[in-house]
Amino acid sequence: MNSTTITNAKERIEHIEDILSSVAAGDLDLRIESEFEDDLTGVEQAINLLIDDLTHELKKSLKLKQEMEEKLMKIQEQQKTILQQQEDLMELSSPVSKVWENILILPVIGTLDSQRTQIMMENLLQKIVTTGCTTAILDITGVPTVDTQVANHLLKTVTAARLLGAECIVSGISPAIAQTIVHLGINLSNILTKATLQDAMIYALRKNEQLINGKVVLNQIDTDEPK
Repeated sequence: MNSTTITNAKERIEHIEDILSSVAAGDLDLRIESEFEDDLTGVEQAINLLIDDLTHELKKSLKLKQEMEEKLMKIQEQQKTILQQQEDLMELSSPVSKVWENILILPVIGTLDSQRTQIMMENLLQKIVTTGCTTAILDITGVPTVDTQVANHLLKTVTAARLLGAECIVSGISPAIAQTIVHLGINLSNILTKATLQDAMIYALRKNEQLINGKVVLNQIDTDEPK
């Protein structure tokens, strides 16, 4: 803290003006010291008290700002955690499973939005690549309705699966969804659809020559055990 002792009245007044200008500019380290007891002394003391109050309020303001910034950081971290949990839940709500040799199934339950459909598409395509399966069943029996954006995502999913060498079968289209698709003018003529998941499985098994005479036949597994 800088202190200056000035005895001349005129200089004291000029010094008071300088101090006030410095305070207005944000410098709160200056104080006025006087060796006299006169009318100016009260003004000088009042200015010193004012600077003390401003310094105190500034410290409180800085502390409050720091607390607010810390709270904001916590809120942002919580939001990141919530978003990550939502993404994890979306991935868990769109599990892709290999149910049979060369056959994948993606059962979809609940309302579809663009974000969930995008994650679903990514999971399915990744599974096709990692497993090498050539048949994928996309079952939407548990989906109450779709909109244009979601329907277009489904079309893109089927197209992308084909580019990876897999045929995608869409099963479980409800009457309500069928009417919506027709009403929206969405063309599904190039997509293989089946009424139920069972129908889709039968088709996929037959396609993969794993259903003979109505019975599922497991692929023979070679072993080294003596016959």
